Amino acid sequence: MKTSKQDRTIEPSRRGFLVPMLWTAIALLILALAALLSSARLAPKEEVGAAYPLLNPLRKFIRSEDLIVNFQPLREYLNDTYESDPGVSVYFEYLPTGANISISKDAEFFPASLLKLPVAMAAIMKIQRGEWKWQNELVLMAGDKDDRFGDLYKDPIGTRYTIEELVRKTLVESDNTSYYILLRNLETSELEEVYDHLGLQDFFAKDGKISAKRYAVVLRSLYQGAYLSPENANKALEMLSETRFDDYLQNRLPKDVRFAHKIGVSDEDGVFMDAGIVYLDGRSYILIVMTSGKGESDAKGIMDDISDKVYRYVTGYKAVDKES
Repeated sequence: MKTSKQDRTIEPSRRGFLVPMLWTAIALLILALAALLSSARLAPKEEVGAAYPLLNPLRKFIRSEDLIVNFQPLREYLNDTYESDPGVSVYFEYLPTGANISISKDAEFFPASLLKLPVAMAAIMKIQRGEWKWQNELVLMAGDKDDRFGDLYKDPIGTRYTIEELVRKTLVESDNTSYYILLRNLETSELEEVYDHLGLQDFFAKDGKISAKRYAVVLRSLYQGAYLSPENANKALEMLSETRFDDYLQNRLPKDVRFAHKIGVSDEDGVFMDAGIVYLDGRSYILIVMTSGKGESDAKGIMDDISDKVYRYVTGYKAVDKES
């Protein structure tokens, strides 16, 4: 029996009913796929947090290939090259895992301008508490002037600067005069609070010297936002990354690598040092090198070598294939 053309045609009323159903089915399918993909992405986080409560909770944010704990070849090189030299102290810390290397860990040096960072932290804390504002002004006095580092000493007595200008000059240019203006306007108790937070209460009770390993706590505190608020800690680190002194540890780093650091120099004591955080995607690290009894050229050569070896090891390390 032949089927008429009319029999083969879907009636308009039925067509109008089926089209919405089709779109509804497609929408439900898309939602189901989205939910499936979302759960797949969340699975590792849930797995680490819930199924493995004894693991580091930050593990879920670190790529497996960046979980480096084996620094033995680098440790052996640094030990063989510098451990016998009492005028060199090195501290390296790989931030994703906390693995670290200390060379001459008990050797202590006069920190020179590395002292400026805790003073800047004390000034920033006063702002954080609302006792100062970044745009408040402080006045240059005769006793603040120091011509050994920076150019603020050239300004006339009575010149006014915002606190932000002074902190920036202190951290970016290592200006001694701006440092002394801040120091004069801080209470002893405010400085002691910073050192107490850092666990360096005995610093002033001793001879004013510090090891590379002990100084690392200052950088670690900023990196973790442990003392200053995240906003203020980040602001301080941004200033440190703008410093003009790029001929020590930074000299062997690629130009596009951010390095938030502070140098310390005392020509009279033959002291040259650099301390900072090297920012790499997933592989950031702290590196501090202190030298004494060296000429500047020798100190730079030592820092060039150490910075280059550390950077190459960290960036060149290939993790063994393993499950995430």
